[in-house]
Amino acid sequence: MNTSPQLFQRTHAPAAPPPLLGPGAVLERLRGHERGPVHIIDPFKVPQAEAVEKAKTLDGLGCPALILASTDYESFESHMEPYVAAIKAVSSLPVLLHFPPRKGSGFPLARGADAVILPALLGSRDDYYVWKSYLETLVNLPGRIDRDGWPELLLTVALTFGVDHKTGDLLGTVPVATTSTEQIDRYIAVTRSFGFHMVYLYSRYAQVPADVVRHFRQRIHPDQILFVSGNVRRREHVTAYLEAGADYVGFAGALEHTDWRSALSEITADRP
Repeated sequence: MNTSPQLFQRTHAPAAPPPLLGPGAVLERLRGHERGPVHIIDPFKVPQAEAVEKAKTLDGLGCPALILASTDYESFESHMEPYVAAIKAVSSLPVLLHFPPRKGSGFPLARGADAVILPALLGSRDDYYVWKSYLETLVNLPGRIDRDGWPELLLTVALTFGVDHKTGDLLGTVPVATTSTEQIDRYIAVTRSFGFHMVYLYSRYAQVPADVVRHFRQRIHPDQILFVSGNVRRREHVTAYLEAGADYVGFAGALEHTDWRSALSEITADRP
C-alpha cells in the first residue's frame, strides 16, 4: 500500500460510471490508492439528490470510495437500491455499505453496491455481533440477491473508543481500554491470525488516540487496511490520523450542512 501521508489528488477527469466491480476489485483499489479522507453518507439522513451531488464532487477529487452507513435503518432494500443506483449513475466511485446486522437476517445488502463492510465487533458482549452475524449473512446470501449482484465482502475488525452508549446499547460494545496495550494486542493477534481485510477504529464523541492508531499500524499486516473514523471535522484531524499510520480517515457530520462544499474543500486540501 502507498505509505505517503499526503492527501490524495485527482490527476484526471472522472471516468464514466462503471458496472459492478469484479471480485476483489474494491479491496485491491483500497490497498493501492493514495491514503486520505473518505466521506461517509447516512442515506437515512441525507437526501438522495444531495448525496448525488456529493458523490460527483468526491469523484472529481479522486476519492478512493464512498461509504453509505447508518446505525438505524428501516425499509432498507426499498430505500437503498434506488439511492445506490442514483449515485452509481453519476460517479465512478465504489460504493461501500456499512450497516449493523439484524438477528435473523444478518448484514443488510443493496443491489448495485460494490462492497459491504462486515464488522466483527470483537469488543461486543454479544457473540452475534462478534462472529455469528457473519455466518448468518452468508447462509442467507443466495436467497437475498442474485449472484451477479453480490457485493464484495470486506471482513473487518471493528473497535470503539470512548463513551458511546448508543453503539453499546444497540450492539453490546464495550469501549477499548487505552491505559495499557494488553487488550489491544489481543485484538491485533486476532486480526492477523484470521486474515481480516481491514481494521476500523471508531470514536463517536472524541478522537481515537494517535498512539493507538500508531500501535495498530506497526503490528497489523502491511496489506491490512487501517481505517479511522468518528468526530473528524477539520483537515488537521485527517492529517493527524494519517501521520499516525491510518490508511483512510472517515468523516461524515462535517458535510451535513448547507455549506458542505467549503467544508469538503478544507478537509481534502493538501497539507502546507
